[in-house]
Amino acid sequence: MRHQARSYALQALYQAELLESKAMKHADRFLDQLDTSPEVKRFARELVEGTLQHRKHIDRYLRRNLEHWKLNRLSTIVRNILRLAAYELYHHPELSHSIVINEAVELCKEFVDDTSHALTNRVLQRVFDQITAERKTKASAKKDATIKDETSKEEPDKKTQEPESKYKRK
Repeated sequence: MRHQARSYALQALYQAELLESKAMKHADRFLDQLDTSPEVKRFARELVEGTLQHRKHIDRYLRRNLEHWKLNRLSTIVRNILRLAAYELYHHPELSHSIVINEAVELCKEFVDDTSHALTNRVLQRVFDQITAERKTKASAKKDATIKDETSKEEPDKKTQEPESKYKRK
């Protein structure tokens, strides 16, 4: 089911790039005419919408992790396979990264040729590694901030403490 949805999402992204449009109306029209289950359409639509919406962010990840290649020099299909998989790696951390990368490789074999899958595998693994490192850094910073907040609550600053009253209550 998910492979079929990814395949349809790729076709919709390809069409959107050829039309130079980030609007969902073209993708919706394409997906609505498909004879498939509502679940497949729903997942494909979510992938297309998310990929189009976050394309700038996704392309930054891809540019940083392409060695000896420029994103705009890749074929339209390969570029959109990478975008689709990068979207899933970033926005669906609950999915196994190896499954997402393998699905992208399979889409390359299905839609392009057998030579592009090595590049796809390598780039997506680097993207995943970068995303993982960023999440660890953010989690560590958040943990440090939480610890700092907790310690500052335990030990109030002497300058901000209320002065003790001269008159003690009995």
